[in-house]
Amino acid sequence: KTLKASSVNRRLAIISHLFTICRKEWDYKISNPVLSVRRPINPEPRNRHLTEDEYTRIMQGNRTSPRMKFIIELALETAMRRSEIANIKPEHFTGTMLKIVKAKVKPRTIPLTKRAQQLLKDNLPIRKSANAILMMWKRLMKHYEIEDAHFHDLRHESICRLFTYKNLSVPEAQVISGHLEPRTLLKVYANIKAEDIVHKL
Repeated sequence: KTLKASSVNRRLAIISHLFTICRKEWDYKISNPVLSVRRPINPEPRNRHLTEDEYTRIMQGNRTSPRMKFIIELALETAMRRSEIANIKPEHFTGTMLKIVKAKVKPRTIPLTKRAQQLLKDNLPIRKSANAILMMWKRLMKHYEIEDAHFHDLRHESICRLFTYKNLSVPEAQVISGHLEPRTLLKVYANIKAEDIVHKL
């Protein structure tokens, strides 16, 4: 079986943690063999953004259903993952806030933009599974001849906008994105260019 470097490193980290717990907390006289393993280098973080032309084709094209347009726009407004969107229930939406019950790391409650509030008012319940959303996305990318575009890129784009357009701080963006480590936001998502800072100065 072949795995990407990041997957190998995650699995080695779990094994390493196991030995650390045995040694530090359970007082087993054993060494950590993972410390002797040379780990593969993780690839550079993905930095794919939809162009204006690509976004226009998707959102104005007649192949994209109203339901999918809603899901795509909601992803850009909230930085939610595909699975998180699929699991939204009407009772999770309280007008200005949305409770994300099933999240990758832990449940969280996020504030909503006015546009996100309107989208949820008009379109709940979701009625699409995470896998159905993925299949619809792939069909759209094939139809509109858009290459190397993942649904998760919408989350990337949304979080970048929190910094560049909304001027949120890292802790504020963390509340919305659900990242436990601020380093992840700083390294992966805050791809701020010099020209973006000029407006703030």
